[in-house]
Amino acid sequence: MEKPQKLVTSVILQGRNYLTWSRTTRTVLCGRGLWNHIISSQAPKETDEEEEEGKEVTLPEEDKWFQEDQAVLAILQNSLEASILEGYSYCETAKELWDTLKNVYGNECNLTRVFEVKKAINELSQEDLEFTKHFGKFRSLWSELESLRPGTLDPKILHERREQDKVFGLLLTLNPTYNDLIKHLLRSEKLPSLDEVCSKIQKEQGSSGIFGGKGELATANKGEMVANKAMYKNEEKRSLVCEHCKKKGHIKEKCWILHPHLKPAKFKDSRAHLSQETNEDQSQAGSSKVGGETVMMASGDYVRKSDLEALIKSIASLKESGITFFSHKPSNSLIIDSGASHHMISNPNLLNDIKPALGEVMIANGDKVPIDGVGDLKLFNKNSKAFFMPKFTSNLVSVRRATRDLNCYAIFGPNDVHFQDIETGKVIGEGGSKGDLYVLEDVLPNSSSSFSFNSQLGVSFLVMWHARLGHPHSRALKLMLPSISFDHTSCEACILGKHCKSVFS
Repeated sequence: MEKPQKLVTSVILQGRNYLTWSRTTRTVLCGRGLWNHIISSQAPKETDEEEEEGKEVTLPEEDKWFQEDQAVLAILQNSLEASILEGYSYCETAKELWDTLKNVYGNECNLTRVFEVKKAINELSQEDLEFTKHFGKFRSLWSELESLRPGTLDPKILHERREQDKVFGLLLTLNPTYNDLIKHLLRSEKLPSLDEVCSKIQKEQGSSGIFGGKGELATANKGEMVANKAMYKNEEKRSLVCEHCKKKGHIKEKCWILHPHLKPAKFKDSRAHLSQETNEDQSQAGSSKVGGETVMMASGDYVRKSDLEALIKSIASLKESGITFFSHKPSNSLIIDSGASHHMISNPNLLNDIKPALGEVMIANGDKVPIDGVGDLKLFNKNSKAFFMPKFTSNLVSVRRATRDLNCYAIFGPNDVHFQDIETGKVIGEGGSKGDLYVLEDVLPNSSSSFSFNSQLGVSFLVMWHARLGHPHSRALKLMLPSISFDHTSCEACILGKHCKSVFS
């Protein structure tokens, strides 16, 4: 009996490297004359000329065929990752295992993988790698792309690929906010046309402005992009090995031992380097700058410079008045939505008689948001049923529900919207516009709005704001409100609290 040869493939199947694994494994099996076991799962049969016509006689080497087939099966199993082998160890023949792996991992119509390969080629950069290694990565990605999209002369297939390339080019330029939409598009068997993709992106953009903080998402995505870029560079550096000092992270041409002049000054003194790192960490923990806007952080809370400037401008725009001051607490604005089937309110103060309810609302991106209850929304002195959805960031008013419950017309203008009673013809309510949305600022009558009065008769405007801001020094108040001038020495509270002292001459 011949001693079986031990065959080992150089690539282990991990799932995403199926094309490389299949090529190397096929080369090994073809080189040993064992590829027939992948094509067929049974020993070949032939017709005996001496027997009746059409009668099949099994070759005497059927046992040898079975032995070789089990050897090929063992080769395939040894080339699989442990987690994959555990799921496909039930396959009894080499052909069965090969076909199963091909159906699972070798989908040639996988749009997601085509997009990933194109993205990897587009983002590939040599940086500190040698050209041979860099070209090897490029050639590997390009070969995989050619395997996923083999050459053809069919005009229909060429036109389809040309349309796909347009869509891929657009998706590669999108903001990371649309990652979920990109994954949803690539999961389909056929990629939508460019016009359909643009339409879905417009819908996704509109929903992100209503159901989520668009500014915060953009800021978070900027941070995510910076972090991913830094992580990608760190992984690339870890793969580099110096031929001189045998350390990872750099190449021989940039080794500090051979080229001391390349060593940065901050690394020449270890103590100075440690101190600098500590200071950098502390400064980064205290503040960060994203998109030219300073953000001060403390225990998870932050105040934007733009918000502070807006507050200062609003305070400075107030005029001095000696009459009674009052502060009005406005109700949350309501966004008028012509596509919503029900009112959806996130602020419980806008609803009366909230009762628990079960259900879900599907939003534009396909996510389902649970309904916590149903209550009465007061619209222009009339009640209308509304869903209580605290997970929403906005309050939505359904045009269909409002016109039916209030028995009115909704008349939209370029900058405003009016609700007109059908029977009397009177305007029962109106709203304005903010950005690209129609908004109802207040749906309650003036008599029911919440006011808090603060009797300040005889107290000047400057004294009032000096007290509200915590009795700051006149110089500090001047920095916050440059257009006004106030002498803090005239404030009785500042004198009793010894906030002001005379300068010795």
